[in-house]
Amino acid sequence: MTGTPVPRYDLLEMAAYDSMSVQFSRGCPFQCEFCDIIVLYGRKPRTKTPAQLLAELQRLYDLGWRGGVFMVDDNFIGNKRNVKLLLPELKKWQAERGYPFRFDTEASLDLADDDELIDMMLDCNFAAVFMGIETPDTDSLQLTKKFQNMRSPLLEAIDKVTGKGLRVIAGFIVGFDGEKPGAGDRIVAFAEATGIPTTTFAMLQALPHTALWHRLEKEGRLRAADGNINQTTLMNFVPTRPVEDIAREYVEAFCALYEPVQYLNRVHRYFLKLGAPRVQTPFQWPAWVVVRALLIVAWRQGVKRSTRGLFWHHLFDILRRNPGVLEQYVTVCAHNEHFLEYRDIVRQQIEAQLAAYTQETETTTRPVAAALVEV
Repeated sequence: MTGTPVPRYDLLEMAAYDSMSVQFSRGCPFQCEFCDIIVLYGRKPRTKTPAQLLAELQRLYDLGWRGGVFMVDDNFIGNKRNVKLLLPELKKWQAERGYPFRFDTEASLDLADDDELIDMMLDCNFAAVFMGIETPDTDSLQLTKKFQNMRSPLLEAIDKVTGKGLRVIAGFIVGFDGEKPGAGDRIVAFAEATGIPTTTFAMLQALPHTALWHRLEKEGRLRAADGNINQTTLMNFVPTRPVEDIAREYVEAFCALYEPVQYLNRVHRYFLKLGAPRVQTPFQWPAWVVVRALLIVAWRQGVKRSTRGLFWHHLFDILRRNPGVLEQYVTVCAHNEHFLEYRDIVRQQIEAQLAAYTQETETTTRPVAAALVEV
C-alpha cells in the first residue's frame, strides 16, 4: 500500500461523475463466512500513509474537483490506529482549503463503540457510512460469524451513529442457513424501526474461495462455481429452506422498502434524528445542478404522485426542525426515483431466474423419479 502511486485522475471526464474515489486501506480483521474481502486482501488491514492519501486528494483538488469523495475501503476503521493517525492530518488539510470534499465510506458496526473516532470523522466532513448489517436475526449472525454485529444491540448502535451525524446506509442479506421464514419481513421491520432510508439488499451468494463457498462445496450444495452480489441474482447454492420461499420474500421485501409512501415517511423520520453536519461547508455545486435536481424531485414526488402532500409536509418539517441536513435529505428523497424503477427490474429478473431454476430442477429429478418407479 505504501508503494501505491497517485491515480491518474487527470484521465477522467470529471463532469460525468457524481463522486470521486480514493482508498486508504485494504483488508478487514473480521471473519464473516460469506465475505471475499478477507480472501482477496487478508485479515490484517494495511494502509497508505497520511501523506499518500493527502497527495491523492490534492491531485483531485488541483484538477478542480469539489464535492463527494468516497473512501472505498472495505472497512475504513479496520486499522483504527492508522485511521486515527490519518484523520487529524485530513482535518487540517480540509480546513486549510475550506472543506472542499464531503466523504462517505464503509465501516463495521463497531464504529458505534468509538466516540472519539466518530467525532474525528465528523470533523473531517464525513457524511455517510455503509454498514453491513446483513440481518437482525442473531442466529444467522452467529452462524455466519458476524460477531462484531452482536457486541451491542443493533438498534442502539445505529441510532448512536445516526444521532452523531453520520448517515447509515445498510447492507441486508436473506438466505442464511437455518433462517426462519419471514426473514424479508423482519428486515423491512428493522429498516422501519431504525429509519435507515437506503439499503443494498440481496440474496446470499457463495463467492469463490470464501469460507462459505468451501463449506457448501464440501456439502455438495453449490449450484455454480462463481457468484456475484447483484441484487438481481438468485442464490448460487441450495439453501436449507425452499429457494422459492426465499426469492418470494426477497422480492416482496425489496418492493416494500421502496414503496413511495413508506419510503418518504422513513426518510423523514430518519433525518429528524440525524445529527446536523459538524462542518458547515460553502455551497460548492453548480447552482443549476442543484436547482434542476430539486425541481425534478419536487415535480415527480410533490406534484405528479399521490405522495404530494407527504412530500411537501416532510420537506418543510425538515426545514423547520433540522435544516442542516436539507441537502442530504433531498438527495436521499431523489434516490427513490431509481429504486421505484429498479424494484420492477428485480422482480422480473428474479422471477425469470426462479422459473429457469424450477424447470432445471424438474428436468434433473424426473429421470431419478422414473428410475425409482421402475425399481
